[in-house]
Amino acid sequence: MISRFLLATLALILVVGTATADQRWQKVEAVTQALDNRVPELEGLTLELPLVAEDGSSVALSLSFTGRLEEGEHIEKVRLFAPGNPRPEVADITLSALASPANIATRIRLSETQQVVALAITNQDRAFLTTRDVRVTVSGCLVGGGDASAIAMANPRLALAGSVRKSRPVTVRSLINHPMETGLRPDGQADDSIEQQLVESLTATLNDEPVLTARFFTGTSANPYLQFQLTPEEEGELKLVWQDQEGEQMEASQAIRF
Repeated sequence: MISRFLLATLALILVVGTATADQRWQKVEAVTQALDNRVPELEGLTLELPLVAEDGSSVALSLSFTGRLEEGEHIEKVRLFAPGNPRPEVADITLSALASPANIATRIRLSETQQVVALAITNQDRAFLTTRDVRVTVSGCLVGGGDASAIAMANPRLALAGSVRKSRPVTVRSLINHPMETGLRPDGQADDSIEQQLVESLTATLNDEPVLTARFFTGTSANPYLQFQLTPEEEGELKLVWQDQEGEQMEASQAIRF
């Protein structure tokens, strides 16, 4: 039989190992810069990713906030990082109080097995951080595709999941076709002969009032998909505008009716 002492020792090793693993984000410069001397709370933010990603070029990610906020406080910024990629930034998302609760879903690129990091910052300057390890079977390689000279945005889509009610959150789903040419190749290096061409941003407004702005980087998958929540207080028009690095724009709109 295993002695109680041995069991206690094994348990301590597991706890210490887990705590050590959870602190790997402290060595990621992009994460520490985003924190800007804030001390993050390590509970309250939930990050969902597959334990094993068969295809690193498109990995489903969802983020939800389950912690407690003060009166008038809301999640104002969400930042996603993949430190094992050649460039760690995946997406920066700014949310207004209308984009509550802060439930986000997207698809990301992972070049190798790594720990993905999510950071949320509130309008009262509180920070929440969480991580998730993902084993990547086939590298996403961070490579775009197709003729770079012919790359363009196409087929913008916007849909609401469920009925819309005043002061109640409804899920907004958005998608646009674009290969997201990163200019990177399997060795992780930039190819000077291939120009980076990305969908740079997505902006959502309700009656011209800001709801959400997302900035996409090379860690965002082709055909950028973003799901978020909208809690409308009035009827009107929800408009989404995508912009690429050349300044070209495409938009989609949806009437909000109670």
